[in-house]
Amino acid sequence: MNNRAIPVLAAAVTAAISLSACSDSESAPQQGSTAASPSSSASAKPAEAAPLAFEAPVIRAKEQGKDMTAIFGTLRNTGTEPVTVTGFETSLEGLEGLEGLEGARYEVHKTENGTMSPVDGGLVVPPGESVELAPGSFHLMILDYAPEIPAGESVEVTLKTDRGDVVVPGVEVRTMIPGNESYGEGGEMVGHDMHVGH
Repeated sequence: MNNRAIPVLAAAVTAAISLSACSDSESAPQQGSTAASPSSSASAKPAEAAPLAFEAPVIRAKEQGKDMTAIFGTLRNTGTEPVTVTGFETSLEGLEGLEGLEGARYEVHKTENGTMSPVDGGLVVPPGESVELAPGSFHLMILDYAPEIPAGESVEVTLKTDRGDVVVPGVEVRTMIPGNESYGEGGEMVGHDMHVGH
């Protein structure tokens, strides 16, 4: 072998080793990398809804000028602990042709001896049991709302409970015969003096 080729071959080998080391250094992850781990990129778990079903819900239709109406149905507790319904909201303000609900109030009511009044502390639904919302009994009241709520509309109702919100879409508005509640000529509730002046 020609002795002059040995230095050339050695230089080529040295250059190849150097290039390989450089390539490995560039491809290796740097210390302190900020790449997201699976735990940091996971989204937060959404809050669970209360174990409460609102079965066969319906809103009583009302005419223009009468300032109140009610929501009926059956509340069923599917859990193992009591659920207290403390209030509710609706999507009535979003219905086409209806005015906003400025000044309107939502309350959970009971009827005793023909007189309606708010339920103090909310309506408790025991675990594994049902509570009927019906004329002459417990019900959800929409108060101080004069515009018409016509039959045939569909409304979303959100129940407020001590265990979280329960959204009930597609609650139908129907024409219903009044139950055992006592109403005055203007639609006011007899024996409901606490709302006078509100």
